[in-house]
Amino acid sequence: MTDPRVLRSRAGLSQALLELLESTPLEQITIRDIAATAGVGFTTYYRHYASKEALLQDLAAAEVRRLSDLTIPVYDAENSRAACLALCTYVDQHRALWSALLTGAFGFVREEMLRQGREAAAARPHSGLPGDLGVVLTASAIVELLAWWLRQPDPPPAALMADILDRTVIAPAAPASGKRRTSTTGVVDKS
Repeated sequence: MTDPRVLRSRAGLSQALLELLESTPLEQITIRDIAATAGVGFTTYYRHYASKEALLQDLAAAEVRRLSDLTIPVYDAENSRAACLALCTYVDQHRALWSALLTGAFGFVREEMLRQGREAAAARPHSGLPGDLGVVLTASAIVELLAWWLRQPDPPPAALMADILDRTVIAPAAPASGKRRTSTTGVVDKS
């Protein structure tokens, strides 16, 4: 898909949904609302997406890619805690969007994390778990942890969630090659 008009329309629709999610729960947003906010006709919306959920899935794929782009370079630099902090900080800064994604597109977000995790894992040492079990467990745990965090009425800060994510999910799944990670205290330890 390289037609600039199509790309602009899709980008406008995604941006409109993002704007609406800042003030309105997903279930209260209509396709007409999205089209009006994007400045396109109702029928234009349906040329690009069959439903509100289809747009949400497209948005979820882009957001999971953004998380990967933020975290993989840091993780590859052997600092899993910093990668977790980057992930949690981004999600915290985009709470309304991620709350909608993990409510309205939970399964799709998990599947997209699995797909992208498998791509990333192909070029990395294995965690010692059979097959792609490490990817499945890690992606599932990240999605569940984020969903839990975003449901909390008084959520813990991003730094604490990053510590929890690193200690309970990322560090245990790291290859047993002596990967270095830095804790919140700045102490480098071998996991």
